[in-house]
Amino acid sequence: MKLQERLKFLAYSDPLTSLYNRTYFMDSLVRALTVSEKKKESVGVLFLDLDKFKLINDTLGHKAGDELLCEVARRLFEVADESDVVARWGGDEFIFMMTENVSTNHLMSRANQILEVMRETFVLSGQDCSVPVSIGVACSYEQTIEADKLIQQADIAMYCAKEKGRDNAQLFTQEMASLVTQKFGFDKEIHDALASEQFSLVFQPKVRMEKGNLLGLEALIRWHHPSKGFVSPGEFIPIAEESNLIIKIDEWVIDTALKQQKTWRDAGIKIVPIAVNLSGRHLVSESIVGYISQKLDFYNLPGSLLEIEITEGVLLTDIQRCIEVMTELKALDIKISIDDFGTGYSSLNYLRRLPLNTLKIDQSFIEECDKHTEDVKICETIISLANGLDLIVIAEGVETASQAETLKSLGCEIFQGYFYHKPMKSDEVVKLL
Repeated sequence: MKLQERLKFLAYSDPLTSLYNRTYFMDSLVRALTVSEKKKESVGVLFLDLDKFKLINDTLGHKAGDELLCEVARRLFEVADESDVVARWGGDEFIFMMTENVSTNHLMSRANQILEVMRETFVLSGQDCSVPVSIGVACSYEQTIEADKLIQQADIAMYCAKEKGRDNAQLFTQEMASLVTQKFGFDKEIHDALASEQFSLVFQPKVRMEKGNLLGLEALIRWHHPSKGFVSPGEFIPIAEESNLIIKIDEWVIDTALKQQKTWRDAGIKIVPIAVNLSGRHLVSESIVGYISQKLDFYNLPGSLLEIEITEGVLLTDIQRCIEVMTELKALDIKISIDDFGTGYSSLNYLRRLPLNTLKIDQSFIEECDKHTEDVKICETIISLANGLDLIVIAEGVETASQAETLKSLGCEIFQGYFYHKPMKSDEVVKLL
């Protein structure tokens, strides 16, 4: 390759994947839109994001991350027509331009074609991996539109694809723009809430039915917004989970719960273990064990006073990494529970390998357990499974005496729910300690 050709290649190509780079793509899109405007034709853009790229980097290393990017580039190139332009936009984002016979049906057909090839297993550093892709689709519709605006529309549609569960493609609509504006505003509000002490913790007791004695507490976050009032965790946690904000929230909960433990202990009040919920993103991160260990040392508390609760769905991210982190936490004498058990996809083999202490039966099975034989059988199976694995079993969401009696007859002795105690502030908890 001659020097001039080499310099041109470097200027317009991504060095890792050999696809076109952002500069070339933008130049090509500007030219294509100019031509399409004159010819009254449409241009389409597909914006792709890999949904597990950070997880791959964190767990398998950057070499595996590079392997993934190169394989994605190869698969995209395979499905592209000669007239299409495929580029790496940056990081784990790719972009695709179509200029011939463009229609929304054609664009969505190509997006679905990409989804199909991306669903095939990736082999990274010798391990089989599934890497979902979210795709946003935008079309110029034979109208005058700036290149930046068309890409922004595709980016917004891609975000909406993530919101709908990933591994899908969404075509941009004007309604999407207002939704995304709200989401970005919510991100900033969450960040401000962390900085200005708008969050607080309440604690829900776990009790043994026979004696009614307090065995532990679960810390639950509450947001008191200065203008919106109470904001449900169901509203802000899913948004925080899309970014590193969830790690900041997790850390705030852990720090605040341990600080409360120290306050009670220094006041001569008996303390019991506090459980905190940990997100999947945080569990598999490199920082989690060090952060918790540092906080335990800072507050001079033993690990036995902290319990980590994770949902079954977390185990689907990277089971091997989950086992490694949970083993390290267990070495600190921290107890580990699977929350909402029965709603996910845990295999018996995974359960056997995990260093667990507790299974918590999901409240969806508790609600009708005193009325429906199907729910009774599910509860009975979970309790039997826990006993067989030498695990503690807790029923959460117990709201009636009938539910409690049914669960007791099945062999469950530890309960959490409104029938016993609602979530309460720290000063109310003191009366139970």
